[in-house]
Amino acid sequence: MTTVRFSVLGPLTAVQDGTPVPVTVGKLRVLLATLLLRPNEVVPADLLAERLWGRRAPVNPRKVLRTYVVRLRQTLDLRDVIVTMPDGYLARLRTDQLDLLRFRALLHEAGQAADPLTERRLLHEALALWRGPVCAGVASETLQQIDVPPLAELHVHTLERRIELDAGLGEHASLVAELQALTAEHPFRERLWAQLMTALYRTGRQAEALETYRTVFRLLQDELGITPNAELRRLHQAMLAQSPVDTPNDLSDPPPPFPPRQLPAGVPAFVGRADELTALTAGTGAATVTGDAAATGVAAITGAAAVTGDAAITGAAAVTGDAAITGAAAVTGDAAMTVSAIDGMPGVGKTALAVRAAHLLAPHHPGGQLFLNLRAHSQDDPPLDPADALDRLLRALGLPGEHVPERLDDRAGLYRSLLAERRVLVVLDDAASEAQVRPLLPGGGGCHVLITSRRRLSGLDVTHALSLDPLPAADAITLFARTAGAGRVAGSPRHLLAAVVEHCGRLPLAIRVTAARLRSHPTWRLTHLLDRLGDPRQPLRAGQRSVTAALDLSYRNLDEPQRQAYRLLGLNPAADHAVGAAAALMDTHPVRTERLLEQLLDAHLIEEPAPGHYRFHHLVRAHATQAAATVNASERRAALARLLAHHARLASEGTQADGAIGFRRT
Repeated sequence: MTTVRFSVLGPLTAVQDGTPVPVTVGKLRVLLATLLLRPNEVVPADLLAERLWGRRAPVNPRKVLRTYVVRLRQTLDLRDVIVTMPDGYLARLRTDQLDLLRFRALLHEAGQAADPLTERRLLHEALALWRGPVCAGVASETLQQIDVPPLAELHVHTLERRIELDAGLGEHASLVAELQALTAEHPFRERLWAQLMTALYRTGRQAEALETYRTVFRLLQDELGITPNAELRRLHQAMLAQSPVDTPNDLSDPPPPFPPRQLPAGVPAFVGRADELTALTAGTGAATVTGDAAATGVAAITGAAAVTGDAAITGAAAVTGDAAITGAAAVTGDAAMTVSAIDGMPGVGKTALAVRAAHLLAPHHPGGQLFLNLRAHSQDDPPLDPADALDRLLRALGLPGEHVPERLDDRAGLYRSLLAERRVLVVLDDAASEAQVRPLLPGGGGCHVLITSRRRLSGLDVTHALSLDPLPAADAITLFARTAGAGRVAGSPRHLLAAVVEHCGRLPLAIRVTAARLRSHPTWRLTHLLDRLGDPRQPLRAGQRSVTAALDLSYRNLDEPQRQAYRLLGLNPAADHAVGAAAALMDTHPVRTERLLEQLLDAHLIEEPAPGHYRFHHLVRAHATQAAATVNASERRAALARLLAHHARLASEGTQADGAIGFRRT
């Protein structure tokens, strides 16, 4: 039987029965590298397309991808290795077939070693697998920017631990040259500088050790505006006093006395979303509880799992023998990180769902729970800059403020290092963009990230992507009754309750606001409330909560062409917007129009009930109509005249007019 072995810890190589097999076609190399960096995991087709083409995907990327997979299988005889799955492809590999799997298995074994000598031997063996930068020569900017850095960070962290063990055995002299090269390559890793100072000092080179401290002091001052950390300062003082110095152990700052527990309280009377909660907590064994009912989540194996035979457990898949079991099993070595993104229109309940899921997931993340509002839609503050966000996260993890690096990249690297060996839950609420979120993602380990955003974060690699719809009618009525109080709606006809929640668009925010108004007015009845809901002069507001204010913030975050498109769509009296009608209103080419409509769709300000056919949620329609009132009279007349001319042209051609009459793209 033919056996193919792969290497990614350096240049990408394939060896078949002892003979190197070149993979020279650039796109096939990118495809193979992407699959190998996620061994025994289902790699979604969209992720593969992004690695292959970035933003320049062909017209039918999935069809081209299938062609590449066939060619790759034929080139290396990989029919049993590259497996087609419902949502993508999987590289099914044993530990002895991939150096990355072997590296992770050795790290896990070293972590379980009973003595330092065994750990040292295993780490030396693991590091000997590295032949250079990960996937060197693979021409994919996205792969090099997203997939490679976490492994590079793990490599350096392993080097630091191996050097620590070597130094503990007195091998200081042999370490000096290696550490000098490593500090030049990684100038901001203070642990390496401390190890170099110690190696020099312990070999009688006190002057050079002190000069090394002055070098790193100037470097950190000039580049980052900070002083060396406490351990470096302690070493410096000991050397000045010519006191003995110990071999440094882990020089990272200690964790806080208690892991962070930052989750806010869940919303009262949380209702529904059972399927979404199951998806968000799948693989943890967490029970999803909605309303008064508890549903058992998907069972999973947590903690360390044994590796049997040639099995390796990597990513989010457990492999026993030669069989790969994909899903959400826990891992050995570097655990899989789960990233879930929840998007939806304003008021649909994204944060409430994320917090609910986070409380269910919290017991499975003993390293702590971090919660950060990224303020994409804050009334008073701008969106949180990634560097400021990392500053807050690092401090929450116990890092003293004076040790927080100045540069974004250094903060992100330190953040990933602090989370590398912890099971931490991170909730990033109200994200503005992929660029804001990406530096805040851990590099791996057993971390779980929940992200909420009004925009679809399609450029982000996520495990789960959920787009929330308004609540089903039954759940919406239950939420209204619980929020208003059972006594306020007891005996009310169900059709009246249904009418109230439909006026609210079945949006949780609107339902809660409306129920709060009913609760605060004991003399009101449902019929009176319905009359007020039908009055456009009575906005949905309770205290500081307002549906209009939430939509105002989404509107404010649009760029001017998108705002103009939104306002002009608000002029259209029809419920639906086909591309042709919208192009007439906007006086733009249909291609440009469709791009603007897609941008509004990504912001969840319009819906797409059919391909190329768009409409407003009725509460958004009311807001868009108000925004349209700001269009000056001449522009309004011109836009409506173009719309009428468009429908007249279609009618004269004997076709159904789009928008007001039926579905038609142009």
